[in-house]
Amino acid sequence: MTSDSGGPPLDEAQLPMRIVLGIYLRALRSAAGDHQKDGAYATRTSVAAVSRWERAESPISTRNLETLLHLYRVPRREKEYLVEHLPPQKYKRGEDTLRGLAGRARYDVWADTSDEATARYLAVMRTADILTEFCMVIPDGLRTRAYRDAILKTGIGRDSQDVPDPLPSWLRRLAWEPRRQRRTVLLDEGVLVRPVGGYGAMSEQLWHLAHLIRSETGDGYGLTLRVAPTDRLLTVHLFDHPAELTFDGRSLTADWGLLPHYETNSRVALRLSEGLREAADAAYSREESLARIEAAASAMEPNSLLVQVPHALGLGRRASPGPS
Repeated sequence: MTSDSGGPPLDEAQLPMRIVLGIYLRALRSAAGDHQKDGAYATRTSVAAVSRWERAESPISTRNLETLLHLYRVPRREKEYLVEHLPPQKYKRGEDTLRGLAGRARYDVWADTSDEATARYLAVMRTADILTEFCMVIPDGLRTRAYRDAILKTGIGRDSQDVPDPLPSWLRRLAWEPRRQRRTVLLDEGVLVRPVGGYGAMSEQLWHLAHLIRSETGDGYGLTLRVAPTDRLLTVHLFDHPAELTFDGRSLTADWGLLPHYETNSRVALRLSEGLREAADAAYSREESLARIEAAASAMEPNSLLVQVPHALGLGRRASPGPS
């Protein structure tokens, strides 16, 4: 057994790449049908060490990362990218200097530019214990087929059926598990008046969202879907697809512009987290969110007299304050 046994668990907030890398390693292992003991044998460490790497409780060495990526048959180019960007094993944020107005230390943010960046981003979203996201399009996991196909054709979709290049097979085995996740989706109200894929397709999509709201259990698990009003500027409007995620008690923020990037500890991360709470406070209640989605769905139906007249729905005008 090597001297790198995984190291003791870290109490401090963890670096974003270490968190995302741990999720990636766990997803690869699961897709390969391997157990943690297989990784322990390959790295000549322990099952506890492999578990701590996957949970981002301790940093992994370059050598052990290379070994695991080889074990899971990760392409050479991807392996080289991850090894190159791996933070030093002994790096501690407290020993670094904060930089600029963003208040970032050296490894507080990681912009993932590799071939599997989209796959890792979707894996992060699907496996978080707690996920809160603000969306300007209906997100992965809530889409009807017609809406998904229309979004992907625009080139802005992130989905397990992404085109033109298919995503890795390991991601296709990593399905959403709603009953194991606390997922809050704050949907910008402007989404309700954009007929993505045509009026019929959008109406079908909106009725699907209404069904999801009606199916909420109220026990804190599964999906909570709320509509955020367009009549006020929120901090989250400054980001593309902001989200806050928690894994095994460790949190990070994520955003997607031209590529996914992840952040912890910095002032930007704290502001994004505060912005999501602000958006949740500003969102319509469950009943009002449902009423507005159903009104928009009816207006989008091809035989509706309200088609192409979204203002008739009163969108953007609050009828009752506060979320449920």
